[in-house]
Amino acid sequence: MAGSRRRRQLKRQQARDLPPAKRPTEVVRVNFVDRLSEDLLGNIRHRLGSLDRLSFGVVCKTAGHPMNLDTAATPWIVFPGASEEKVTFFPLADRRAATARTSVLGMRGHVVLGSSFGWLATADELGALQIVDPVTGERARLPDVSTFPFIRYSRSSSRVGHYYINTAAYLQFRYGGKPPPEGKEKDIMPRSNSHTGNQMRQWFYAKVVLAASPRPDNYAAMLILDKDFGVPAFATAQDRAWKVAPSRDGIEDAIHHDGRFYSVSHDGAVEAWERHGVTGEFTSKLVSVVSIMDVENFVLERKYIVAMPDGRLVVVTKYTREEASTGYYDTKKWSCVFIVQVLDAKRGRWKNTTDIGDTALFVGMNSSLCVSTKVHPGIKPGCVYFTDDELHQAAEKRDREAASGYHRHDTDKADHGPQHVGVYNLKDGTVEVLEGFGLQPWSSPPVWFTPSV
Repeated sequence: MAGSRRRRQLKRQQARDLPPAKRPTEVVRVNFVDRLSEDLLGNIRHRLGSLDRLSFGVVCKTAGHPMNLDTAATPWIVFPGASEEKVTFFPLADRRAATARTSVLGMRGHVVLGSSFGWLATADELGALQIVDPVTGERARLPDVSTFPFIRYSRSSSRVGHYYINTAAYLQFRYGGKPPPEGKEKDIMPRSNSHTGNQMRQWFYAKVVLAASPRPDNYAAMLILDKDFGVPAFATAQDRAWKVAPSRDGIEDAIHHDGRFYSVSHDGAVEAWERHGVTGEFTSKLVSVVSIMDVENFVLERKYIVAMPDGRLVVVTKYTREEASTGYYDTKKWSCVFIVQVLDAKRGRWKNTTDIGDTALFVGMNSSLCVSTKVHPGIKPGCVYFTDDELHQAAEKRDREAASGYHRHDTDKADHGPQHVGVYNLKDGTVEVLEGFGLQPWSSPPVWFTPSV
């Protein structure tokens, strides 16, 4: 050690004794971002593709540049990658998929349950929930679901834990101490009172919605349970337990807008949820009830709630039907119809419309939003961009593949199932299937994601 230190000292002394022209060049690190004007940075940014633009924004943020490089422009599709350090992105503006490295470890095999303000909410194979920014690597664990007042967790000797649901206590919380509607007890009873962690993310969770501008140390989350359970639960960074709220109709979809959570129930009731500062409980107030219409030869599939850029609330209803196949080996084909209703807040009435102006709606089980097509190029106005919502189907197919040891390849010609992403034109009812992102891992259906630096 002493000899090595002496050699380094002699080498530095010899370098100092050399003439200036022969001295070794010193490496000086320069922050070029600080030396570039805001106009030049903006010019560089607009010449880059979506993924390069995102990387450029991260570099500028790391350098502490005050320029606003928010890249939450056109929604992307995101899949957790095939390996722990990779995520697959599909920017709609580029129409091509790209795999990027992420600083987030442990996303492999996670099921994505929500996408809000540049963050993803995921569940692992043990049923644990977390929120994560796949760009910056920031993440935080959400409270354990065993904090639900009607759930108890127990780990067996085989190290496979189970969540046990007290059905009687669950019904008390769902209906606020009142009995269930007469004749509907069987319809709302859970199919099982014991779930593994993997089953929790397949049959218990439905969606996680975050309040605006979440951070690991400051967030508010709304967890929507599967339709068999129906109740919502809320958690904040300050309250490390889920608080269950009653919901006789059951919550189907929710968003965070204008400082509140808004939800639509299975029966069409739109409610606004707010937190009481004293008790910390979330309670709802009825906004209005949307009419649920019948569409001939189509089945009501799902409802979504969205906020327009001007603040108006919108409920989008999705109807589907399966088309007859022409041969035994043909993949299944189906058709869909979307009905859009906009709330007139002054009159408390909903109005059907096929004209949403220069905006586009994005709906899915993980995220629902509306964007301006004037601000976000590459998006078609007057259209509904949708993803398949079959989280159960994706989970079942993933489990079958894992059990059989089979891994799909891009050359497989099998039914894509939840991989489908489409664009529905409200004016003429035509559907365009969005192609280009290929087959991806079966951890989740496609996720709408708006990255933000």
